[in-house]
Amino acid sequence: MFGLFGKKAMDIEASKAFWNWFVQKEEWIKETVNTDGMRVVGAVDAQLKPVFSYFKGEIEFQLGYNDGTGEFFFFHLGDPNLLRDGKTLGDMMPDELREHWTFILEA
Repeated sequence: MFGLFGKKAMDIEASKAFWNWFVQKEEWIKETVNTDGMRVVGAVDAQLKPVFSYFKGEIEFQLGYNDGTGEFFFFHLGDPNLLRDGKTLGDMMPDELREHWTFILEA
């Protein structure tokens, strides 16, 4: 149930959809992130925003992929809700991605 000011928690179904999308687009992400990073950022951002719909600011993250290893930095910006939910998002990363991607939660 929603409180007086609304629920400040991630959308679990949107999180599952995000990771499913990431798995489907992984090859494109790996191929494009270093040549057209803004295009990748825009695509990832569009999929990530619904996960944190309660957060009115910009969701900040950074991706990199080099030498067969990817890094996904998620910035919680000191927000306790983003910190909690960012950890959950990282924990939800599919095993097939964990083989060559690292999810890093940072302030």
